[in-house]
Amino acid sequence: MSLFADIRRRLDLRPAKSLNLAGSPARTRPEASSNQNSPELPRGRREPHGTAGIDHSAYLAIAEALTDGADVVPASDEVGRRLAADGVSLVEALDGLSALYRSIAGGEPAFTAVRALSSSWAEASLVYLHSLSCEDPLTGLSSLAHLRSRLGELYREAEFRGTSVPQTHALVVVEPLHPAGTSAFDRELRLVDIAECLRIVFSGGDVLGRVGSRRAAALVGREPNLPEQVATVRALITQWRLDTDVPQLARTWIEGLPGSDEMAGRLLDELARP
Repeated sequence: MSLFADIRRRLDLRPAKSLNLAGSPARTRPEASSNQNSPELPRGRREPHGTAGIDHSAYLAIAEALTDGADVVPASDEVGRRLAADGVSLVEALDGLSALYRSIAGGEPAFTAVRALSSSWAEASLVYLHSLSCEDPLTGLSSLAHLRSRLGELYREAEFRGTSVPQTHALVVVEPLHPAGTSAFDRELRLVDIAECLRIVFSGGDVLGRVGSRRAAALVGREPNLPEQVATVRALITQWRLDTDVPQLARTWIEGLPGSDEMAGRLLDELARP
């Protein structure tokens, strides 16, 4: 079994569909050539604008290299980056590469082409993932995943330094209390207000995160003035809305952290429950 065939087996790929490359010597079946505007192509996860399918022109660089007898590695590297940018999964990218090689070279792709395409696809995908924001776009609060990650860092640092996270840090949790009949939109606006109040009080680089759909939390150091800071948060939230005389009620408390990273993760899961 060839290396590429083994990769296909491990990824549980479907048999490749015929690929109609404009300008390439690949031949299509008679039934496929009857509609040249809709060539049969491997399907990707999504196109950048939501259109499913792989752009057949993405493989032209490899097709030209094969036809000219040139080195396929630079072309494969280019194609891998382009497919990743277009949102095509690695499985479907390799599926298209296999179809291309069979149509032109009559066999499976060379190992160098598979490695170049896979490596550049992975690199481009990581760049995309690292560019994603870890903040909730509406409130500006960090995601639960980011808050969990920061907690993990604290526990690792404490183990290295011989300190205790429960003694050095805590969570300040805020849960707004809504009157009956409050709409989902109004509840989101309350979280926006609460996020602003937390930023005013905890402005020294503390992690402010959204915990589930109805709570916010600040991961803060256990400073001597922490109770006064929490009291200030309560006062700000109560009087934040200037367009009403009705107090804006919210539960605000200091949540102690457990002794291990695993238990801290479970605590966050509990706080995130509706």
